Amino acid sequence: MLGYYFKFVEYIDKLARWVLGILTFLMVIDVFAQVIWRYGLVSPIFWADEAARYLFIWISFLGAAVALGEKIHYGFDYLVLKFPPGYRRKVEILVGTIVGLFLLLCIIEGLEAAIIVMAQKSPSLRIRMGWVYLALPSGATLMLLHLITQMIKGNTDESTLIQVE
Repeated sequence: MLGYYFKFVEYIDKLARWVLGILTFLMVIDVFAQVIWRYGLVSPIFWADEAARYLFIWISFLGAAVALGEKIHYGFDYLVLKFPPGYRRKVEILVGTIVGLFLLLCIIEGLEAAIIVMAQKSPSLRIRMGWVYLALPSGATLMLLHLITQMIKGNTDESTLIQVE
């Protein structure tokens, strides 16, 4: 049963990486075109700043989720390393539970915010703002899936922790 869950999370992670690549490519093209049009042709693209901003929001939340899945998200291992080896797993579970509850709150509140602003349209692109706001619950959901996976597998690995003396 857990094998299906792990495969599902792996599939969603691969999908997120593809989406990240596409969004990053689009943002680079958008910003490059904006610079060319603004300074080269002296005629700025009126919607390019807004598009870059919304793309960056999605890239940030999906990128944070992918980083958490790769265990390269910023974290403090110093405290975990101060505990005796027998307690490290307990501390990991406690911290993971707190982070998981926070991510659950982000999912719930992010969905509520997205629903509230779904009727509002952005000034330049005229897209529904709810789509922009969905970046938070989407990223938080992927982070929560990765967190659950890491808690099941056991995240504390001496070789991946940075030793601080």
